[in-house]
Amino acid sequence: MKSSVISGGRDLVTGRAAAPVWLVTGFWISIAISVAVVVRRLVAIVHPSQTAPPQMVALDAAFASHAALTVAHIVPAMAFVLLTPFVFLRRIEAAWAERLLFPLGAVVGVTAYAMNTYSIGGWIERSAVLLFNSLFLFSLARAYGYMRQGDHLLKRRWMTRAVGILLGIATTRPVMGIFFATSRWTHLEPRQFFGIAFWIGFSINTIAVELWLHSRGRQSQAERMAVRSATHL
Repeated sequence: MKSSVISGGRDLVTGRAAAPVWLVTGFWISIAISVAVVVRRLVAIVHPSQTAPPQMVALDAAFASHAALTVAHIVPAMAFVLLTPFVFLRRIEAAWAERLLFPLGAVVGVTAYAMNTYSIGGWIERSAVLLFNSLFLFSLARAYGYMRQGDHLLKRRWMTRAVGILLGIATTRPVMGIFFATSRWTHLEPRQFFGIAFWIGFSINTIAVELWLHSRGRQSQAERMAVRSATHL
């Protein structure tokens, strides 16, 4: 019979620990932004606005030109994002939600590669998507492999990496907002700053998650030993 081992408020079988306030706050803000972005994009596809600023109208038209692919990408992405609280929040965790993240993440990753052929920001945006989308799929695959092996701690860490990277799309939005707001002075167009915004947004999330995971790395060996002992009890 398996049992949990608790040390310093951490369940060593699941590898759970109380996340810092900044991480939890960023998590919920990223979810809210991600959902809002998807809803807005779906509305723009169904009912294009002609009263929005010219730059936004042009962007909406670009996404509407390959609407089916856009929908195939953003709807699974929204479902993935909405399921993450059921995986990472202890009070509402559900095994079914975690299992669904893998096929949803695969669809999101594959369609992201396809969407990249229509990138607005050219090769700068394409390079960001190729790098971070590949890291996302790699992290998701590692999480799946460790889940199959029963290594809950490493599964949790690689899933955290995957989710952190995916939520980077939400971090790009405030960055893009800054570029849009300052375009009257910089004279930069979306095709010139979209790629830069992607690099900044995804880098922020990836680095933040890695810093947090590495800050907990000192006790990782002890945790893994405790997990092995606990799973044999």
